[in-house]
Amino acid sequence: MSTQTQTIDVAMEDSTPQHPLFDEATVAIHDTILQEHRHHFHQNATASLLLDELHRLSASNISGDRSIVLSSRKFALFIRAFAPYFDVLSTCVILRSEWVGGFWGVIRLVFKIGSDYAVFLEKIADIFEVVAQIIPHYQQIYEVCKHNTFDPNGDAGGLYLAALMSYVYADLVQFCLDLYRIFCRGAQGSETYCLTPPTPWRPLDSRLVRLEARISQHRRWLQKETETHVQQYADVTLHRREYLEFLHRQSEAKVNSPLDQEDQRVAKRLRRVTKVQSWLSSSGVGNTYDNSHQESHTNSTTWFLHTDAYVRWRDKPFDGTEANDRDSLVGNWQHRVFFVQAKAGFGKTTISHSVVENLVAGADDPDLCDEPPATASFHFSHLRHDRIHPDGAFRSMAYQLLETHRHDHETLDAVCLLLRKTSFREHANADEVLDVLSLLLHQHPTFIVIDGADECIDTELLLSSLAKLCRVSDARALLFSRPNMKIPLEYQKWASDAPHILPLTNKDNTAAINYYVIQDLNRMADQGFFGISMDRNLILQVAQSTNGEFLWGSLLLKFLQSHLLSAEERLSILRNIQTLHGLESLYHVMLNAQARHSQHEKRIIADVFSWLTFPIHHIGSAALLSALSRHDSEVSDITEAADIMHALPKLTCGLLTVSHDTVAFSHASIRTYLQSSASQNSEFSLFDESSVHAHLAARCLSYLAHDVPQRPLGSLHSNSPPTIPTPTGSGASQHTSASADSGYKSLSSSDGDNNPMAPPGTIQHSTSRANSIRTVPFDTHLPFLRYAALCWPIHLTRALTPSPSLHHHASASPATTLAYLPSLNAFLTSRLAVTAWVEASYRYNLPPTLTRLVGPLSDLKAEVPPSTVEAGGFEEGVAERVEDKSEFGMADGGRG
Repeated sequence: MSTQTQTIDVAMEDSTPQHPLFDEATVAIHDTILQEHRHHFHQNATASLLLDELHRLSASNISGDRSIVLSSRKFALFIRAFAPYFDVLSTCVILRSEWVGGFWGVIRLVFKIGSDYAVFLEKIADIFEVVAQIIPHYQQIYEVCKHNTFDPNGDAGGLYLAALMSYVYADLVQFCLDLYRIFCRGAQGSETYCLTPPTPWRPLDSRLVRLEARISQHRRWLQKETETHVQQYADVTLHRREYLEFLHRQSEAKVNSPLDQEDQRVAKRLRRVTKVQSWLSSSGVGNTYDNSHQESHTNSTTWFLHTDAYVRWRDKPFDGTEANDRDSLVGNWQHRVFFVQAKAGFGKTTISHSVVENLVAGADDPDLCDEPPATASFHFSHLRHDRIHPDGAFRSMAYQLLETHRHDHETLDAVCLLLRKTSFREHANADEVLDVLSLLLHQHPTFIVIDGADECIDTELLLSSLAKLCRVSDARALLFSRPNMKIPLEYQKWASDAPHILPLTNKDNTAAINYYVIQDLNRMADQGFFGISMDRNLILQVAQSTNGEFLWGSLLLKFLQSHLLSAEERLSILRNIQTLHGLESLYHVMLNAQARHSQHEKRIIADVFSWLTFPIHHIGSAALLSALSRHDSEVSDITEAADIMHALPKLTCGLLTVSHDTVAFSHASIRTYLQSSASQNSEFSLFDESSVHAHLAARCLSYLAHDVPQRPLGSLHSNSPPTIPTPTGSGASQHTSASADSGYKSLSSSDGDNNPMAPPGTIQHSTSRANSIRTVPFDTHLPFLRYAALCWPIHLTRALTPSPSLHHHASASPATTLAYLPSLNAFLTSRLAVTAWVEASYRYNLPPTLTRLVGPLSDLKAEVPPSTVEAGGFEEGVAERVEDKSEFGMADGGRG
């Protein structure tokens, strides 16, 4: 500090408490830190000890987690920069060990407790790096003032300067405690300043801006205070007064902020949450529990909600102390995971919906927890591409919990950390998603409900990740699956009954299913579905025939309500219910009834079955509408096709569902039946895979030949202003240079089979694009272009490959197998169509190639009698045209 002034400012010093903020900050540290974390808080910590610990950590992780190493280095940078602060302070007063130890102890605590959440530790380390850059150069200042004339034992000037120095100390301690509370449940604390009244809460980023401003002002004051050895009293007084006035003005502004701005602040906070939700979710679909199959069946699941095993799992109180005790969490996590297993068609999904509703309804039970437990849920289904990945489940649950806790202060602080610009990717990776979800589960008591766990594409990853989540939180997980799902050994606990598995059999829900079947059939009888008179005893016989199979019973009820059946036919079905035993018999009758639809309705149903079962890549509903609306069809109006598509659940008697513009089979067994030999006599059969691919290839080629404008695609402009895109998972509209994204990197018959992004069984709506919102994608009004351009060669290759399923059955008719030839010929004979296809392929960063089609087409030409196709030369000409195109430059992806 300045060593000489012309007069002594006794008046100011006498009116200032000696060490108000050092002592109060120390008290705040001890009042805030939970007992469960005391072992991480070292009261005697020093800068040198902390630096040594960070150095050892970096050395041990040099080949491991790089994020921890980088974060430790940024912490070390701050520690080195701030350590001389206490040297400067020692020139004013005698240091107390609790001041030094408390400060470094809380820094260590933040690092240790944040290390469990790497993405958050990175953000915190970034903050400390910024702070290290704006704090004064204390070492230089110490060199200036270490020979000052103050008496550390009681000099009034020294005490006053120490009080001024304490503001930055208290600010940093308060900020560290705010960070600490993010990683705790129930940690309490208060502002360290007794000179300011309670103030409205502000999110962490607002407090960080305030902190940076206060540190900057502290730096300016301290630089002025120490810039020369001899200063005028008036100048010193002015600088000190300006510093204090700044601190008071900032505090008053915080207290007296206009109340009418509160709505704006809340809206801004919610926008922060929305940004992080978008960051967590790379798709706008799948962020909420899928209730597309949920129907109201009174009392059909009540029996499960009263089972002893479920009640024990649900009703055990959440303990905040245990939630903050890592050792306790690691020791008993297996007992918080509950597996419910039953065979396919049992009704597990319906039960899971009831469980979610039950948990939400009981959240306010005061005996369960001080804070109402949240419920996060996910439904796996290999019929939908957005519901097969474990990563998608965790993204969805994190999204849901952010929505639930969007007004919680600690959660909002965590959101603010994530939104720091440094190293903020467009979308979170899998590790970052787990970090966010882990923290949310740690902050708040939570139930997790996962349905269809066995349908996850990687159950091993799902269960190992779930185990990690349960080790760092007291979350309780309930998983519904089939009995064949393998549970890892880590879920077993020695000398206990873990894992907790509840096997369900048909006997468990027979009474409940019988109840709702009888209830619905009686309602239908009252409404005249079975004619003016019927024997009500038939209803009891039908109910008994369900044999506890929920899927069979629900599909039968939907079928009986179909407009395709007359009252007499419905009554006949009831009388002969024994002939419909099993799902295959029911599917056979239902598909036979579909044949009564009009020709164009049948064509659309059959096409949807085909696109759901054998896509190369998932396809959006906008693209599906284009695929269904053929240029030569009586359903050329896309509006009529859309009306039919949205009526698919009714038209197919429940075999298909449409939810959130997503079309899917209502159950995987339907697709399995369509692909089986049992369905081959139906006009909807998909048993002959080659014929299906031939049909899909023909549709893609027809679209390219007739529906795509035959002019440069770059000249296509939207007639409407661009809209802001929303994230999507639809392959029909994504732009990517990754060949695995479309399955186009190879034309072999196995392409795309193992592509996790392209499971059969779902068609998802999408109108968005990955391009900038300032530009209109060239294919905005051609939603089927991407799929058709990139996938027709693969469909055609598979059409030319004999179906394995037909090896032991009659071969498909050549007319069916060669259905693609007219479309292929029309496409190849149109130079403009081929040019548009080549341009589109390059715009999608996947150059075209036809080389591999030459051989199969030539082989097919030799095998099929000329009389099969018009004059035989038609097919030969197609093969020659393909060969010509290949030689012209498409063989190796060149521009032809």
